[in-house]
Amino acid sequence: MEYNQKQLSILESAEKLFALHGFHATSVRDIAHEAGVNIAMISYYFGSKEKLIESIFLKRIITWKATLTETLADTSKSYVERLESLVERFVRRIMSNPCFNLMMMRAQIQADIAVNELIHENKKEAYEVIRAFISEGQEKGHFKKNVDVLMMVTTLTGTTNHIMSTRHHFQRMSNLEHLTDSELQEYLIIHTSNHLKNLFKAILLHEA
Repeated sequence: MEYNQKQLSILESAEKLFALHGFHATSVRDIAHEAGVNIAMISYYFGSKEKLIESIFLKRIITWKATLTETLADTSKSYVERLESLVERFVRRIMSNPCFNLMMMRAQIQADIAVNELIHENKKEAYEVIRAFISEGQEKGHFKKNVDVLMMVTTLTGTTNHIMSTRHHFQRMSNLEHLTDSELQEYLIIHTSNHLKNLFKAILLHEA
C-alpha cells in the first residue's frame, strides 16, 4: 500500500511514541500532536489506534518479507554468501530502525495487544523461509545436518535486538565513547554482523 506524506508522518510519529511509552500509554491525541495533525485525520486514515499499529507492522513486514525472499533466492551467490547477506541485511534493518524494533519488543511483552498474532505469524513465516533455505543447503551438501534452525534464528534476533536496545552500554564497555551516534551505529552493524556470520558458519560448516 502506498501512503501519502500525512499518513507517513502519522505512522512515524505513532511508531516513535509506541516505542517510547508503549501502546496502552500512548493516546491518539499524543500521536496527533506529535504528527502535527488533528485527531479526526488519524481516524479518517486508520480508523483506530489498533488499526494504526497494525498498519505500522504491515508496512515493515511486507518490506522485510520481500528482502528475505530476494536474498535467499539469489542463486548467483553461494549458500554461504546468501547466509552472510541475510545476516548483514537483518542486522542493518534492526540497527537502522530502533523505534520500530523497540515497539515490537514492547508489543510482544504485552500479550493483550491484538497485533501480537500478526507478529507471531510474521516470525513463523520468516523462520519457515530460513529453515527451507538451510534444509535445501543441507540436502545439497553445503551445510551440515542436525542443526537447530530455530535456535539460530532466535540467536540472530536476540543478539541483534539486545545490542540495538543497549547500544550505549555496549559503547561504554567497548571504550567507544569517542564515536558519534552514526559512527557507533555503523560500527555495531559491522561488528554484530561479523560475529553472527562467524558463529553461524561454525554451526553449519564446522568453521569459524
